[in-house]
Parts: sequence; C-alpha cells; structure tokens
Amino acid sequence: MKQLFADDNAKKNPMGDDTKYSRAIRVPQYEPSNVKPNLESVYDLTKYSKLIAKINKSGVSEEEKKFLKFAASRHIVFTYSKIADYYAHADKEMQELMEESALVILDMDDAIANGYVALSEKMKQLIEEEKARDAKAREAKDILKAQRELAHKKEKEKKAKEKKVEQAE
Repeated sequence: MKQLFADDNAKKNPMGDDTKYSRAIRVPQYEPSNVKPNLESVYDLTKYSKLIAKINKSGVSEEEKKFLKFAASRHIVFTYSKIADYYAHADKEMQELMEESALVILDMDDAIANGYVALSEKMKQLIEEEKARDAKAREAKDILKAQRELAHKKEKEKKAKEKKVEQAE
C-alpha cells in the first residue's frame, strides 16, 4: 500500500542524505501493521481538552465560545503511523472518509480531486509573493538608510566648511 505521508519515526530531513539543494523526491512506502490500533490511540487530546475547559469556564459570549472551540481543534495531535494502521484495517466507508479528510493520501489523483495539491500550489504562490514583497520592502529600507547617511554626511561636511570659514576670518 503506497502512502504519501512520513512515518512518525522518519528522519527530520525529508531529502535524506541529499544535499540541501537536491530536488530528489522520495515518497515514503508504508507497510501496514497486522494489529489494528485502538481508535483512541491515534490522537492526543491533552492540549485541546485544557483549552476547552478554559473556554467553558470563561465569561465570553456563547458565540465566542463556539468560535474558540472550533479553533481549539487545531491542537488535537494525530499520530499518522497509527492512523495508517487503523486505515489498513477499517471498512471501505471509513477508509473513504479518512481519505477525504486527508488523514491518508493514497495517490496524487485523490489528492488533486480533494483539493490538497491545489492548496499546496496556492500556498507556494502566496509564499513567493510574500518573499517578493519582503525583498522590495528591504530594498526600500536600504535606500532610505543610504539617503539618510548621505544627507548626514553632507550636513557634517557643510558644518566643517562653515567652521573653517569662521576660523579663517
């Protein structure tokens, strides 16, 4: 079974032993375990539960609590190697729902159909646009700094000339 996500124990460098300039792509291969994990073992609710308790005790409005609870779900930690094991033992309907939620990605066609590749491309585009804006802002800042330094230098030279004229008189 081909999976497009890294195992939790995978190397931190996704390029493996390649140099940092390598464009080599290595798709991790996954071999399912013979054991179906308990569903509760594939996620960790520790941070999420703490936030929910704090939100429930807060004095914010119900609408704000609802929003904060949605946001708190970002703190649920998933263990993807166990999710993959669970997927391998799940029924067809569960597998399809897991694929649609991008808990597993079996192939690029599925990723494209579910919009994950397009999202990735859009993110790349936004990052490049942000980098270009940052570069322009740094360039403008450098120009202003150089202009200020030049003006300061000219002012200093002017004062030095005036002082020489005064001393000569």
